[in-house]
Amino acid sequence: MSRRFPTRARLRQALVLLATLAAACGGLSCKEQKPPPPVRPVTNLPPRMATPPPPPPAPPTNAVPKNVMAGRSATELFQAGLKLWNGKGVKPDTAEAVKFFRAAAERGQVDAQAYLGAAYRVGTGVEKDPAEALRWFRLAAEQGDARAQGVLGMMLSTAEGVPADLPAAAKWYRLAAEQGLVRAQANLGAMYYLGQGVPKNPVEAYKWLHLAAQKGDQTAVKNRGQVSQKMTAEQMAEGRKRAAEFTPKKTNLGVPQ
Repeated sequence: MSRRFPTRARLRQALVLLATLAAACGGLSCKEQKPPPPVRPVTNLPPRMATPPPPPPAPPTNAVPKNVMAGRSATELFQAGLKLWNGKGVKPDTAEAVKFFRAAAERGQVDAQAYLGAAYRVGTGVEKDPAEALRWFRLAAEQGDARAQGVLGMMLSTAEGVPADLPAAAKWYRLAAEQGLVRAQANLGAMYYLGQGVPKNPVEAYKWLHLAAQKGDQTAVKNRGQVSQKMTAEQMAEGRKRAAEFTPKKTNLGVPQ
């Protein structure tokens, strides 16, 4: 048999096919084509930062800012100190409260004077100082504060950190008792019964003890019973009459009305 050679048309088709394969394989045979290199992660980026938590709320503070007292009335200063003293709406802080009390007391605010006296008396918010307590109580008492008058009487009658002064104690007890302060009425009655700081007077003693006993003061009830054992019927009747006629009244500047 004679050997058949490809026609010219067949040779042309074969050449076109080879050219197409070469283009698809990048100029290499498909067997020799290498896989693309793996994509390496970028390593020079900065590390991812975690989102920081929100800052905690600032702790409450009762420190008095500078110039916070400027422009405030004495009553406003006292009320601000009272909130700190009692812890109403704020953390209790007696030391800061005393600063407000002092600012108000120096302007003549009577309640602030009484509270400042109490702070010095027991050593709350300030160092205990009976003499300083007596000074502030006296200022409040002279403005007619019955509580301060009663405490003055107590401190002076018992020598509470200050020299005893029974006549002065009886004076302040009387001023407080005349305003209806029960404890002062009971103490004044006892002083009249014992004759301490005032002349001994069983009728006046019975009057004040009877008034305090009617308000439930148990010490006054006991002392009234002791006083009545040494009184005549007429004296007891007079004591009750005086008690019935009693009407509380305001007293100022330490001057009995």
